[in-house]
Amino acid sequence: MLPPMSHAPSATAPPSAPPAETERAELMLVVPHPDDEVFGCGGLFSRMADAGKPVVTVTLTRGGAGRTLGLCTQAELAAVRERELRAALAVLGVPHAYVFDYPDFVPDGERGLAAHAGLREVPDEAVLPRLVTLFKRHRPRSVVTFPPNGANGHPDHVVTHAWVVRALACYSEATGEHPALYFFANERPYQGAVREGFLDAETIRRLHLPPTHLVEVGPYIENKLRAMAQHETQARSVLAFMRLYPRRLLVEAFHRARPSYPDEEGARTVTWLT
Repeated sequence: MLPPMSHAPSATAPPSAPPAETERAELMLVVPHPDDEVFGCGGLFSRMADAGKPVVTVTLTRGGAGRTLGLCTQAELAAVRERELRAALAVLGVPHAYVFDYPDFVPDGERGLAAHAGLREVPDEAVLPRLVTLFKRHRPRSVVTFPPNGANGHPDHVVTHAWVVRALACYSEATGEHPALYFFANERPYQGAVREGFLDAETIRRLHLPPTHLVEVGPYIENKLRAMAQHETQARSVLAFMRLYPRRLLVEAFHRARPSYPDEEGARTVTWLT
């Protein structure tokens, strides 16, 4: 049986109605964990909401393998993190979110949890049709996800990238639609420590893709910080993000993979992704 897909504030509540099939999403984000959305697109989402441009998010796990900071039990964490995610999206003005319940990566023995390979253990055929269905429902003009190296080598990020690329190819073949495809980007490859089970540092560097498009957070910085603050259980991750990527608080960077972007043009500043 496939894990449930939730629209509602908790996994057990009745699902709310998704957007009408005729409403075309300007952008769809597909990420593995709650909090990925605000780190990568908090300012962009706020800009788009202010302009009335529909955004849809897809989060593949509920983040149950993360830290609790003593705010809940490990068993309660997935439900707590889904609530944090929905609170953050409400701040950012994103009303339509899909949350899957696939397992996330757990290094051996971390926080007393049994080791789990996370999304790597989920069969492709369990996920790809669901993503294609959502692409068909919302017909996004642009899709955003992680780059090939997962930004920091995280295996769930890497698997998510591969699934999105494959699902988009299936969607395009079936419909003739070709959404623009963007990846999170940074000016330099990941500089932090590489954890056990992640891609090695050399692979992270080799697969690094430079920014092609920049979105200035500008007047939406307060909104972005408020959304980040909703992820209370992940406060350490928030602080680590701010330490590693201080510039991304003010400027969100993306690499456009499709249609390809000429290297010689350099990164350009845009209001939102199209």
